[in-house]
Amino acid sequence: MQKKERIHSRTITVNSYEIDDSSLLVEGDLVDERFYPSYYYSRNEFLEPGIVHDIRVEMRVSLPALEITEARATMRKIPIEECLGVEPNAGRVVGLRIRPGFSRDLKERLGGIAGCLHMTTLIYHMGAAAVQGMWAALSRKREGGATKDINYDPGILKNSCWLWREDGPFFERAKRLRGEKERKA
Repeated sequence: MQKKERIHSRTITVNSYEIDDSSLLVEGDLVDERFYPSYYYSRNEFLEPGIVHDIRVEMRVSLPALEITEARATMRKIPIEECLGVEPNAGRVVGLRIRPGFSRDLKERLGGIAGCLHMTTLIYHMGAAAVQGMWAALSRKREGGATKDINYDPGILKNSCWLWREDGPFFERAKRLRGEKERKA
């Protein structure tokens, strides 16, 4: 095995919290750490080892639509003060729905000079985690042993991966269950 030396680490942590019957709070943190002194060309100096980026984003996401209704960013540690100028741009994701096409829509709102690659990467991961948070909220065993009954749009699953391909049995089952639920209503 080759000798290897860790020089950088990125940690992304995302937690989802059920706020009420119709929303989640999704909190995400991205932390970049360097383990050796590093030369920063933009600052024309060496920086000591340690945290380079520590970025937090908090989003409120509606259920079952998975629409981002609030978003804010806090850049707790950054290598260049000018980076703080993009904190308010996290609000540009308000109104986005987490469904197929989310990453494209996210890049349109926060890509390039409109945002920060690190913040955009974090929000991308938070979107995927919000979907899992929704399933956790729906399927969580509640008092009396029941789960929530929320009419979600099966379109959030459509072609999101091999399992949920449009012509596959799982997506067909999700559509069928949705149709049965609508007929009962």
